[in-house]
Amino acid sequence: MRRAVFDIAWSTIKHRKGGFVAAFVALFFGSAVITACGVLLVSGLTSGVESQRYAGAAVVVGGEQSKDIAEDFDPAYPERAGLSATVTERIAKVPGVRSAVAERTIALSAADRQGRPLGLGDPLYGHGWSSAVLAPFELTAGEPPRTGREAVVDADLARAAGLKVGDRIRLAVGTTPAPYEISGIVDPVGRQVSVFFTDARAAELSPHPDRLTAVGVLAEPGTDASALADRIAKAVPGTDIHTGSEIGDVEFLDVGQSRGFLVGLSAAFGGTALAVVVFVVSSTLGLGIQQRRRELAMLRAIAATPRQIHKLIGAETLLVSVVGSVLGAAQGFLVADWLRAAFAEAGSLPADFGLARNPLPAVASVVLCVLGGRLAGYLAARRVARIRPVDALGESLVEAAGLGRVRLLSGLVLIALGLVAAVVLPLVIPGQAALAGAGSSLLVLMVGAALIGPALVKAAARLLGPLLSRSRVSGYLAAANSAANSRRLSGAVVPLALGAAMALLQISLLTTGQEEAKRQTAEGIVADWVLTSGGAGTGLSPELTETVRALPGIAAATPVARSQVLLNYDEADKQRAETFSAQGIDPAGLGQALDLDVREGALTGLTGDTVALSRMAAGTAGLDVGDTADLHLGDGVRKKLKVIAVYGNGLGFGEVTLPHQLLIRHTTNGLNSALLVTADERAGGPAKAGASLGELAGRTPTLAVVSPDDYAAAQEGAYADQSWTSLIANGALLLYVLIAVVNTLVMTVTARSREFAMLRLIGTTARQTRRMMFMESWVVVLTALALGTLIALPPMVGSALALTGRPVPHMEPVVWLAVAGSVALLGWFSTSLPTRSALRAEPVAAAGVRD
Repeated sequence: MRRAVFDIAWSTIKHRKGGFVAAFVALFFGSAVITACGVLLVSGLTSGVESQRYAGAAVVVGGEQSKDIAEDFDPAYPERAGLSATVTERIAKVPGVRSAVAERTIALSAADRQGRPLGLGDPLYGHGWSSAVLAPFELTAGEPPRTGREAVVDADLARAAGLKVGDRIRLAVGTTPAPYEISGIVDPVGRQVSVFFTDARAAELSPHPDRLTAVGVLAEPGTDASALADRIAKAVPGTDIHTGSEIGDVEFLDVGQSRGFLVGLSAAFGGTALAVVVFVVSSTLGLGIQQRRRELAMLRAIAATPRQIHKLIGAETLLVSVVGSVLGAAQGFLVADWLRAAFAEAGSLPADFGLARNPLPAVASVVLCVLGGRLAGYLAARRVARIRPVDALGESLVEAAGLGRVRLLSGLVLIALGLVAAVVLPLVIPGQAALAGAGSSLLVLMVGAALIGPALVKAAARLLGPLLSRSRVSGYLAAANSAANSRRLSGAVVPLALGAAMALLQISLLTTGQEEAKRQTAEGIVADWVLTSGGAGTGLSPELTETVRALPGIAAATPVARSQVLLNYDEADKQRAETFSAQGIDPAGLGQALDLDVREGALTGLTGDTVALSRMAAGTAGLDVGDTADLHLGDGVRKKLKVIAVYGNGLGFGEVTLPHQLLIRHTTNGLNSALLVTADERAGGPAKAGASLGELAGRTPTLAVVSPDDYAAAQEGAYADQSWTSLIANGALLLYVLIAVVNTLVMTVTARSREFAMLRLIGTTARQTRRMMFMESWVVVLTALALGTLIALPPMVGSALALTGRPVPHMEPVVWLAVAGSVALLGWFSTSLPTRSALRAEPVAAAGVRD
């Protein structure tokens, strides 16, 4: 019996390719998107970058670089955790260790013969010469450094600077340069440019002399690396032990951050993608079954039972779902590769970060798509299977007069819930939860609108009817068709509206955050000048602050250090840790340099174990002035700090503000990112201060002096770079929605070939038929635009409330016009081209084609 059902289902698919091809396309691309999300997720959990500088080590020991959270992904610390310098001796005593090599990594910048900064493309790091054995690096010329003023450089640096053994090179830690004689040259290794000093000089240059970057372990011959790692873990607890492919994790600090980025993005994006795919597949299958009402009604009339109808449609959807999802899953790995390349181009992933080729995402995608398709087929067939055969025959000729009570009520309830999540939630629950709720409300609103879609389309058709009827033939037919076939048009309107709404919301999130960050930075900096390290520098040396303060015409110089911190809090009896941008500032002279728009408390007491939080950070953790914030600083050190202020300018400067000395001690490089300088009006004002700063920048190659406006523009660009990563992921999902829109519109039009033929047989010309479809397409486009805009508006308002505290999203009118134009072109081309194709057939032949 089951085989007979599948035989009938296969026969139906062969003879009704149109509707099933549309379902296949939706499942094919949907499976590809879901597989890509799964590949990114698995890659975030298991993949990384192969070791380069430590390739010769059997085991590498580093500091604990992530926070352990039960039943959740462990977030990575953004700064180097480091190791106590005393662990080297303890590791060296472990059986099987031939030698334990202390490794220090110092961020550097270099200048050419004329003192101009060298743009090397790859980062430049200094190390102690003893660690060269870990790669190993091989000398191609010269000899190792013997004094603190000698250095070995790799061939890439020597070539870029045009130097050879015996020449002098100027290297700087932050903005503190020093000359070195090149004693030797080594072959380059990996994606870092390397310089080697004596071990003693490397310790002097390190921002944390008592800490090591890592310890590389060279094993005795025949020693198993895994067993050796276990023995080292017992000897030095509280460290991260790496072997094999995991060594890249400790070598490249950005690998852990990249993993966290992929896991967070794919988890959030994957859930949305799955919901959108199920929504689109349900819509496509529902439309396909609706177009077969007459056939299914005839089956009911000749005694087919509801169960048999469900079995038939279930077998059809199962066949299409399996084939479409399996073939699509294979393409999902290509989509994941494209996304990885796009993220690398945007700077969110290392260019050499590899993806995991695990089959599990493809299997999960196939299972989810098949289950989703089967459920969609069941729901779509439910009405025609349960009503009486006579009623089914009636509905196959004319659409049902109205929506069912349950469907109408469900749609209205979902719309109400979406409005609450979009607008009310940001007013009641501030922070990240409000932003997430506002963003996710779009799909809830969309599903609600889809349920009552036929009623909305019918209302739009009635509204546009008088305008269409001005054309006596084509317009009259378009108005009559739109009013009488609202369910059919709804199947085309809803995906198009979803695409418009998604585009509007994503662009609104990007532009609103970008404009708010720019405004906060521009209004918040009250200093006259901002010093930065420019593009080739690594940061500003802490001692530069006193140098600037001593210059003529300077009233105040406020250092700003930047990092990221983990803010720990409890949510629904579960421990959470949210990563926030952080800045360290000195409250002395702060009023002359920076305005953070303090809402509660004051920044004057920002010393010792205190912290100030932005509106977003305080709302996320549920903290007020006087409460205790539980933080992990950038290098993993845990601090309990008293909240002394809540401020508004978090997007422009950082969501967490700490005392300067507290933050900078826990950064990898120990450098400032900016210095806010205020001119002394009594000693020449900005002109005198500008001249003094210009002279200082002239003798400091990596120092740049910019105006507050230029600095604000640079910060806006940095925020835009971060936002682009989310836009890239959602752009892939939007592309899927657009494919689904074209798919649905083409399916809707091609199914009307017999209708077009009948119109031509009773005297309607091909031109009038094309004009009729053109007018119908405008009903679809205008309804979709109106519905998409109305659906996107509440999430846009809610997101603006969460981001800025004001219910006014930022979007240029030209952006909406661009979206509207894209929707119009998409709707028109997807309607006109299939119409022209359908009209090529002879009317008599086309009229005899089955429905």
